Order: sequence, then structure tokens, then C-alpha cells
Amino acid sequence: MLDESGGNGRNGSDWPGFTPGTEVAGFTIEGLISTGSTGAVYRARRGRQLFAIKLVPRNPRGDREVDALRRMRHPNVVGFHGYGFWPDNEPRALVLALELVDGRPLDVWAREENPSALELVSQVLLPLALTLADVHGAGVVHRDIKEPNIVMREADGLPVLVDFGSAGLEDTPRLTLRLPPGTPEYRSPEAWRFAREWEGEPYSAGPGDDLWALGVVTYAVLTGKLPFGDRHDPGMVRAILHETPQAPHALNPNVPLALSELCLRMLEKEPGARFANARELAEALATEWAQADRSWLVPLFPGAEQAERPTPSPSLAKPERQAPRRQWLAASSVLTMALGLLATAPTQLLESPSPPPPQQASLRQEMASPQVTGEVGQDAGPQKSPTPAPVAPPATSSEETQMMTSKKARSLAAATLITGAATCVGPGCASVQRRPPPPEEPCPPGSEETNKRFNNPAGRILHVSFGIPLPGTVTVSEGNHTVWIEEGMDKIPYRSLLHGKLLFGDNRVYGRFTKIELKGSREVFPICIELDEVVVDKVLNRNIGREIGIPMEPGSTPEKAIVGGFQRASVVSRFSF
Repeated sequence: MLDESGGNGRNGSDWPGFTPGTEVAGFTIEGLISTGSTGAVYRARRGRQLFAIKLVPRNPRGDREVDALRRMRHPNVVGFHGYGFWPDNEPRALVLALELVDGRPLDVWAREENPSALELVSQVLLPLALTLADVHGAGVVHRDIKEPNIVMREADGLPVLVDFGSAGLEDTPRLTLRLPPGTPEYRSPEAWRFAREWEGEPYSAGPGDDLWALGVVTYAVLTGKLPFGDRHDPGMVRAILHETPQAPHALNPNVPLALSELCLRMLEKEPGARFANARELAEALATEWAQADRSWLVPLFPGAEQAERPTPSPSLAKPERQAPRRQWLAASSVLTMALGLLATAPTQLLESPSPPPPQQASLRQEMASPQVTGEVGQDAGPQKSPTPAPVAPPATSSEETQMMTSKKARSLAAATLITGAATCVGPGCASVQRRPPPPEEPCPPGSEETNKRFNNPAGRILHVSFGIPLPGTVTVSEGNHTVWIEEGMDKIPYRSLLHGKLLFGDNRVYGRFTKIELKGSREVFPICIELDEVVVDKVLNRNIGREIGIPMEPGSTPEKAIVGGFQRASVVSRFSF
């Protein structure tokens, strides 16, 4: 008989306590990470590679977890490499080989880092909302969203959704008698209402249950307490069903009013009063982010010895597709993954595989063993997280910094972002015909040696971002400017900086970058890189060359140019036009 977890009564605490050095399905155990209702997780090694391996029962629930993980290839979902069986002679457990996420649970991270509201939205809530949008789009509902299942990855500071042991899949039979597995404090009112009125059919949890749970998480991080108490409180269920929690900003004055109201909307009793889906939540978060003033920069909890953090100027406009790039920029800084993807196609997710786990290819097959599925060589290496992105880029000009306090301008930018339409107001709508293109210039001395050192010859194409790696637009001025390297230079650390200048002319912006500052070491080398774009023959539908500079968007003025936030650039031997 299946229990409320969809299993047979066995849980993680029932597994033997493997001691370090024990061999399990081709892995060498190094230590226990955690145990829970759906299995036990160990740190393990295979050769020189580290993994988190999870032992789950060979029952419908264990098969369901494998199927859920197979459906997703996502930088903010724990990576699934394959599975094996244990013990060899009479297998009674699946051994899931997972990405070993180096990081802290969200509640620990929030307590130790004391983020500002702006950091919480950009670094945690927006990425989570977009991640859930893609998870739900793959037909998966996590069903156990809570702080311990959100790990803040140390490598890039972004959240990773872990533990899909309670996951539900669309169009599959229900495994539970009444309520699906989950954590009581995070269950939605409709789930508790169903349980009280149960008539024999199982509850069908959907994306709305995940979004409600994310609202509980948001409230807890903002205030340091759960909105409806915990399971030890006999009134918890009644509170979830009937009581409105105290507003976060009333409990914590450092919570901006707009964010407090958004959080309460996530916790409305009726699903229709909440956000319809994760993408709508992301749009609301993006709007509030774009309208934030400097009060959003204050750490959430007083008493911590932290100063206000700087933040980039989010002068956004219409989202648009830019030069070819990876669908997700390897878990780059927050708004690559969030604001831009509000207007572009969702992350590519693998098609749903066939049900339970007989010998089938898995998502991230990075090991090979008679005990583990997949066809991958012994020396395959684990995926690496990119170098951490800086919390905030340096301001490029005092005028751009002042955009933080211009609520009217930021509101306009956010509205444009969400609607996807360019907004043009005032005389700036006219084209900008200031002067001819800038003259040619030689590259700085030493740039050729830099190219040889890092194997980046002239003609190498890369992609850069203007402070925030947006597929939308940003506003820039002439003069000294810094951009981030997003991709394309294999031997140079991701998110290294290019220093140079922007020049206006003939309705275009010319970017000429003469110094590269390596991420991490802060070493600076001469370089010769300029912004450009591909020229396409629309008749033949193929690339026929490149054009120097990038176009100004409608709404540009002689003093300010609106350009795409994510651009192509090339290593050159001379600056031309």
C-alpha cells in the first residue's frame, strides 16, 4: 500500500549509514549530506569527480523523481547525471548521481549575507520565478518549495532548486492517497481545504502550489518568521485558510512597501487573486525592480555592519533578440536570466522521456559504469559553474547613476520591458545625425601579445553586456565605458571587464575597448576589441559580413543613445569604421 509520500513507507533514515570509503554503485562515499522523507544524500567521488548521490527506494516515487529530473536541463535546477542500482545482487534502491552544489540553503544565506531588497529580488526571487516558469513548462511541479530546497550557489551567487523527491508530473497517475508529499507550513489554502473536504480522490497539486510556497519563502526571508506559524501551532491550518499575515513592511521597516504588497499578493487566499503563473510573477518583480529607489539598497535587517551596496542603473526598454548566444548565459548575473527572458523564448528543456528508469540515456551523462546508465567515457568531467559575477558594476557616468532616483524614467522603462514595445517620447524620437563616424585608430601597444597569450586572434567574435547583461536595451553616453565579457573568449574568465570608450556618429554607437581586466586576479592587459554587428543578406538569408558599431534605437538623443544591452564584438588589429 502506498503511503502519503507515494512510496512504501521507507525513507532516507532507513538506509544504512554508509561510512566514508564505502563503494556504492561505482561511487566512493565521502560523507553524509542529508536524509529526508524521500531518500539519503551523500557526498561521493568517482575518480577525481565529485557528486552528490541520492539513494531512493525502487518504488513509483523513486521512478517519478528520476523522470522529473530527466525533463529538465537548467542552470538553476540541480544537474542530473544518471542513475544506478544498489546493492548489486538484489537492487532495492536507485542511486541518483546529481550535481554537487556548493552553497548554502537560502535561509542560511539570507541570515549570513543580510541582502538588500534589491539584491533579494534580483539575485533570488527573479531567478526563482523564471526557473519555476521553465520547470512548470516542462510539466513538472516541485511540490516542496522551501528554503532548504533552494541552495545559493557559491560560484555565481544564484539559486539552485534541489530535491525533486516530492515532484509531480502532468499526465501521470497520482501516487498519494490524499495530499501529495510536501511540508505543512508551505501548503496552499486550496490544498488544506481539499484535505478537510476529502472525498477519496487525491489532490492534484499544480504550479499555483509552488508559487504559494515561494510566497511563504519570500515572507520568511523578508521578516525572519513564517507567515502562518509552524506545524506545532494548532492554529496553523486555520491561519493559512482564513487569516491575512501581518504585512512584511510592518514587521520589518526595511522592507519596501511595494515588495511587501507583492509578497502579500503571493499569499492571497484565493488563487485568482494571486499571480496566474510564474512568468506573471517575474514580470511583477521586474516592474518593482525597475521602479526601485535607494531605499531598496538598505540591508533588510538593521544591526548588521553592512553599508549600502551600489547598483547598476536599470534604464531598460524594449526586449529584443540580439546576436546568437547561449539560451542561458551559464547562470550569469541575475537579469540575464530574468528580465531578458521575460520577452524571449523559454529555456530549451528536453522532451519528456518514457516512464520509469530502465536503461535509457540520461541528461548529463558524465560517468560510465555497468551500474550507471549512459554511454560516457570514464574521464568525463563535471559541469563547472562560471566565475562569480560582481554584485554591481561601476557607474559609467553620474547621469546614469542618477537614474536610480528617477522613478518616472524607471517606471517607463519597466512598462516598456513588459509590453515589449519601444516607447518614444519627445524630440528624441527623431534620428540622431550628430556627425560622421569617428576616424580610424591604431590598436594600443601590446594588444597583439595579449591576443597570443590568450589565443584570441583578430577576428575572434565575443559577446558583451552593458553593465547588466540584458537582451533588452540600456541608455549610454559618449566617453569612457566598461562592459562585461559574457561569452566567446575561452581562455579569459567569464565576466572579465573591457575598458574603453563609446563614440557616437551617423546614428550608431562605436565601442572601442583597449584594456581587459581579468575577473578574479584583476590583472590588466592591452587589447583591441570593437563593437560590431552581422550584416545579413535578406534575399539569400545568410551573413555576408560585419558592420562596425551598433545602431541607436528610436528615442536616442545627441547626448544619450539607446542600444541593445547584449552585443556582439570582435577582436581587431585596428579600429576602423
